[in-house]
Amino acid sequence: MAEEYPQIYTVSGLTQQIKSRLETNFPRVWVSGEISNLRQPASGHYYFTLKDEASQLRAVLFRGNQQYLRHKPSAGRQVVCRGRISVYEARGEYQLLIDYLEPLGIGALAQAFEELKRRLAAEGLFDPVHKQPLPFLPRRLAVVTSPSGAAIRDFLQILNRRFPNLEVLICPVKVQGAGAAAEIVQALDLLNTFSDLDVLVLARGGGSLEDLWAFNEEAVARAIFRSRVPVISAIGHEIDFTIADLVADVRAPTPSAAAELVVQRKEELVFTLQRLATTLQRRFQALVQGRRERLCYLSQRLPDPRRRLADLRLRMDDRLEQFQRAWQARLRDRQHRLQLARANLRLMSPRRAAISGRQLVEQQAARLRRCLETRLARQRLQLQHSQERLQALNPQAILDRGYAIATTLPGQEVVRDVQRVQVGAALRVRVARGSMDCEIQKINKKLNR
Repeated sequence: MAEEYPQIYTVSGLTQQIKSRLETNFPRVWVSGEISNLRQPASGHYYFTLKDEASQLRAVLFRGNQQYLRHKPSAGRQVVCRGRISVYEARGEYQLLIDYLEPLGIGALAQAFEELKRRLAAEGLFDPVHKQPLPFLPRRLAVVTSPSGAAIRDFLQILNRRFPNLEVLICPVKVQGAGAAAEIVQALDLLNTFSDLDVLVLARGGGSLEDLWAFNEEAVARAIFRSRVPVISAIGHEIDFTIADLVADVRAPTPSAAAELVVQRKEELVFTLQRLATTLQRRFQALVQGRRERLCYLSQRLPDPRRRLADLRLRMDDRLEQFQRAWQARLRDRQHRLQLARANLRLMSPRRAAISGRQLVEQQAARLRRCLETRLARQRLQLQHSQERLQALNPQAILDRGYAIATTLPGQEVVRDVQRVQVGAALRVRVARGSMDCEIQKINKKLNR
């Protein structure tokens, strides 16, 4: 009797069954591993192997999915991939078809970014009420950036094209890597001691989340927030967002855009001034023309003496016969009235009215000038008082009067009570012209006057 076999699959049939079950049970998975055997043929697709200590998995990243990635695959990098399992029937192999990839650890950085963002937002560091306006036309600005990067070259090129001869102070710092955040904070605090700075620009070119991480540090955010000088953040490309962007007074999508925000084009300002001057001249001419038309109207309303004399002559001719007997008396009366009319006519002369109208215009113009001069003097006095009040509140002015500020080391906490420090502790004492690092030898709890 022939032996009966269980169900027999063909190679293709079995492969199709495996393909169906794998692809159904693993429609989307996240896999971490190290990239090896990386290659990119002319098609533009990436083919590589994901491996760990015990196993490896073939992976494919098609060219159509690469445009959405911020990080390209590189051999030896630890990555986290998202994709679906697919079976390649021709070789009976399964592989991971990747649609998203990022270096291992990016997720933790993103989580830290969101946590710091929520905390600083709750403290009000992003509140628009704290945003300082940019000056209309700054005279001196400072740029905190890497001196060798493309960002500063683009910034200076556009700035020089828009408004030549603007004074720019470049403060070189590291913009990524260890110690970058500390250098940025130190630069911001140092520049805030300059009394003649109008704008601070924090600039850096594009990069990955790790490259831009110095601008997501809390210390940098607080240094920007306490800056008395308006800060423009110009970090990365338009799609890049950092904590520094949220705290800064103004965010520019790129360093080049920051140069356009700092100053207007010189040609545009000249054109605006010319347009305003033309408008002022046109309005003044319209005012003068209106006065002239008013004067002409008033002149036309004055009675014509020749017409009045003609009427008198007609009346005299008509009544000559009737009043022949009393013609001498009436003639004297008429002559007297004529003299009065001539005297009145001289008083009502158009030339005299024109002179009076011109004098009135000149008096009004003089009164307007006096009002403007009085108002300008009052505004100058108010501005002077405001400047004196601001100078009195300036911390640097307090230091110039001989006072000092003591802060703990290394915490930089301001010392207000001797009970908060101990003998042997290190302090930094800031005076008007620098600072000193000191060690406490003795604590006096009573105030010596």
